Amino acid sequence: MAMKLVQGLVVMAVIYVLIQKLAHIGWQDVQKSLPDSPVFYILFLMMYAAQPVAEWLVYQTLWGPRVKRHFAVFLRMRVYNLALVSYMGEAFLALWGKKNLGLKGRVAASAVKDSNILSALASNSFTLLMLASFFVTGQLEKITNTDPELVFYIKIVVLVGILLVPLVIFFQNRILGVDPATAKKVFTVHLLRLLAVMLLQASQWAVVLPMVPFQTWLLLLTAQMVLTRIPFLPNTDLLFMGLGIAMINYIEGPEAAIAGMFLASGALAQILNLCVFIITSVPLRKSLTPTATPSRP
Repeated sequence: MAMKLVQGLVVMAVIYVLIQKLAHIGWQDVQKSLPDSPVFYILFLMMYAAQPVAEWLVYQTLWGPRVKRHFAVFLRMRVYNLALVSYMGEAFLALWGKKNLGLKGRVAASAVKDSNILSALASNSFTLLMLASFFVTGQLEKITNTDPELVFYIKIVVLVGILLVPLVIFFQNRILGVDPATAKKVFTVHLLRLLAVMLLQASQWAVVLPMVPFQTWLLLLTAQMVLTRIPFLPNTDLLFMGLGIAMINYIEGPEAAIAGMFLASGALAQILNLCVFIITSVPLRKSLTPTATPSRP
């Protein structure tokens, strides 16, 4: 009974937070700013699904084929991470794995840790490469001048990247709990997910604003990657929406269309987060009850 009460309170709290965020954006503004092209929404759904699909594939490698039947878990994980606080989804996933797959707490936590490290290795390596290219060409000032706080975030990402990449490469046997072959598979999935999201995102923006140079979209995507690499930031979807609106003066295109595009993307992400959270609440609440009978590997 106590467990059910706690689960119910958590669900209600998350729904309340998401509704408040949507109210803050403004329903009328969202309705006015929605793009007309259906391709925009198709690409949005594909981009939204990219992370849970990648995590679903990763944990089939780490935890076995039983994970195939539980895609809803990774949808919920995305909501926790991107709509609330970074790494809250990983804590939820480790708890779920322990209760439903019969994994020991240490084993579940080790798999989550390995996936996070390899994901960070892929993301930080790619982000460092993008930051270096924009620094050399002088384009990096466009986003640092727009949002001075981003300078602090960039410094953290560069420092972490410089330390993390060689550390994992040279000491992977001591840092990672998985064998090199498995680590390579997980790293590849995370890297492909990153590249897919970048391609989908740039394509989505190009649908609305085909006149904007591709380099501008890459600059914005680099800023987005910087934000997603900072742990414990609240609601990175909304933070990036604010950064995009602040950079309107640096984007060659109609200001109304640009602001509308970012507002629509941010609001749609919150709406979908809310819908996904509600839809996945029933099956996940059942799977997390003490009566669930896990099967040990």
